[in-house]
Amino acid sequence: MDLRIHLRNVSCALATLCFGAGLSAGAATINVTYSYTLSSITGDPANPPLIGTGSGSVVPLGDMAWSDRAFPDPTGAFDGTFTMTFANGTLFGNFHGLSDLTSPPTAVAFTQVLNVTGGTGAFVSYNGTLTGNGLLNVVTRTESTSGSGALSTTPEPASIALLPIGLLCLAAYRKRGPH
Repeated sequence: MDLRIHLRNVSCALATLCFGAGLSAGAATINVTYSYTLSSITGDPANPPLIGTGSGSVVPLGDMAWSDRAFPDPTGAFDGTFTMTFANGTLFGNFHGLSDLTSPPTAVAFTQVLNVTGGTGAFVSYNGTLTGNGLLNVVTRTESTSGSGALSTTPEPASIALLPIGLLCLAAYRKRGPH
């Protein structure tokens, strides 16, 4: 077989494969609900951060272990970072919350916004916003929270890189044309 014909055939096959992979690398949105219970909150509110650990679930992603670092202020607002650890990866990000200071002092209601900024493992490149409500028991230093939102899955960088390679291969093949 002529080497030029063989190279053109390989180039065309590579272009088709790369182009197809690039097109299938689109982002998707996943609607989720979440709930978690902090079984332990350690630290001094007057000298943050407060460290929370617990467990919960994100439907449809699965069960997770929760950990956070919160920085409360005297106005009832709190900011911090969180990590959700699943069997096949993690989601992480930052959060903002606001406590209802009119709540009874032993059971403080609050709202929260979780900004998922990334992940590892099966959740690489996830991002999105989740909102929820919770109840903090000041006496037992525990918390229960639930909410919902949407997560976007951005395409993995390797798949995105294949699209221009496939287009270049296809352009080179068309320019040379079958001889």
